[in-house]
Amino acid sequence: MLKEKLAELKYRLAERFVQREAEITAILAGLLSGEPTILVGEVGTAKTALIESLAGMIDAKYFYYLLTRFTEPDEILGVLDINALREGRYVRRTEGKLPQAEIVFLDEIFKASSAIRNILLDIILNKRIFCDGVYVKLPMLALYTASNEISGDIEDLPFYDRLTIRCFVKSVSEDSWVELIERGIELDLGLKNEKVMDVKDVKTLQNEVNEKFRRIKENGDLIRRYIEALVRLKQRGVKISDRRKIKVLKVASAISFVYGEDNVSLDSLAEALKLTAVHDEDDLKKVEQIILELGLSSFYQHVQKIQVVTAELQNALNASLNGGMEEIKMLSTIYKKASAVISEIPKNPRLIPYIRQFEQVYNRVGDVLERKKAELFGL
Repeated sequence: MLKEKLAELKYRLAERFVQREAEITAILAGLLSGEPTILVGEVGTAKTALIESLAGMIDAKYFYYLLTRFTEPDEILGVLDINALREGRYVRRTEGKLPQAEIVFLDEIFKASSAIRNILLDIILNKRIFCDGVYVKLPMLALYTASNEISGDIEDLPFYDRLTIRCFVKSVSEDSWVELIERGIELDLGLKNEKVMDVKDVKTLQNEVNEKFRRIKENGDLIRRYIEALVRLKQRGVKISDRRKIKVLKVASAISFVYGEDNVSLDSLAEALKLTAVHDEDDLKKVEQIILELGLSSFYQHVQKIQVVTAELQNALNASLNGGMEEIKMLSTIYKKASAVISEIPKNPRLIPYIRQFEQVYNRVGDVLERKKAELFGL
């Protein structure tokens, strides 16, 4: 039942948000692993709406705050209880604040002051706050953060390293703007979040992910291939801290659960590397290349095919816009070839983002060919 609920949660989110399959996998991995997640992307790419929808669908207590360099700890943790302070007790009034939330989303994380980030470090590492002389555990299931860009300040590196899952969010491509507008209108009008699972379900799933993570060391072949990937990444200049080397496997365990696997596969390890072993988008390209070179993913060979045929279509389309009959004939030939190539690609949920990119270019080419045909034959 829990696996079915998780699949339904993923489907509902994908149905609501256009071209956000990769981001949904990332936030679900963060939810199931309990590891902090950062969404890095342009303004207005539905980062906040995505996390709010997730919180609503699991019926979780939600706390959101837009951080600035002037944000005070009281604003996120709650103000001090004056009556308790008079009695010599250091207690905060936490109603509606982070300490009582189950899903936390902190926007513009790198704009937070050093005081805020020092507090957040303990929250991230231990899910606790210091209150009245003792540490109090938080009910927080997952912590999400967002930023328009990665901080280049060397002082931010230790903090950034503790944000385990890193997802780079792009704007929706032009060919999906109609779909974006239709779904965006529904969201703007206050689309109701139908409950898919509850907090108790999430806690059970987190326990099962932890058990899968605990058993992963028994998978000798997976660990061997992972070490091989780490060596290759180091050779390519991708720096991964010792802490993060462990976290990659925990995230792989969570992703494996998202896709309903009995055991952690190389496919899940490959996706975890893309989300966890990267510092920035340049690292992401290196990781993807190493995944291909080492054959870590059973579907990445298909990704390569899709990307090649998509690029061929786009190049032929660009040439045809200012070209003549020969360029149109070439475009038509590549269009037919692309159709044949895609028909041979197996159906795999991990391939959806790449298929979508192909379909956008493919449909655009189809429109151009239809228009040229009408111009030539007067149809």
